Amino acid sequence: MTSPIADLAHRLRPLVFRLYHQVRRQTPQLTLTLTQGSVLSELVNGGPRRMSALAEFERVKLPSMTDVVSRLERLGLATRTPDPADRRAVLVDVTDEGRRFYAEMVAAREEFLRERLIAMDDADRAAIEAALPALAKLLVDAKKEELISDER
Repeated sequence: MTSPIADLAHRLRPLVFRLYHQVRRQTPQLTLTLTQGSVLSELVNGGPRRMSALAEFERVKLPSMTDVVSRLERLGLATRTPDPADRRAVLVDVTDEGRRFYAEMVAAREEFLRERLIAMDDADRAAIEAALPALAKLLVDAKKEELISDER
């Protein structure tokens, strides 16, 4: 017999996974990979980053991040420039085209969800809204998680 929490995790995981992938498949993305989309989001929301910081954030090796950023550059969504604080390092930033693309992608994804929420009854929408704070608590800050691991 499984615990109620294990059962909840078992039922929640596929729903979250399928919802994300359905939203992703139904909206424009220029065939960005998950990592490319995540890096673009990080640049839009967090500003320029060193290549090494992006690799650490995504938990990939530097050569892999170089490939990710190269693809974003080819698409006109990001640029690389020398870091003024250390000319040996590279800063990656989002382009105006990257910001526009990201804004369009977010708007399309929110519209996709809005259409589905409209089709629901008030009680279901209220249940989803009531669950948002609890769902947000599932998102653990990676740095906080590392600190907690170090304290154990």
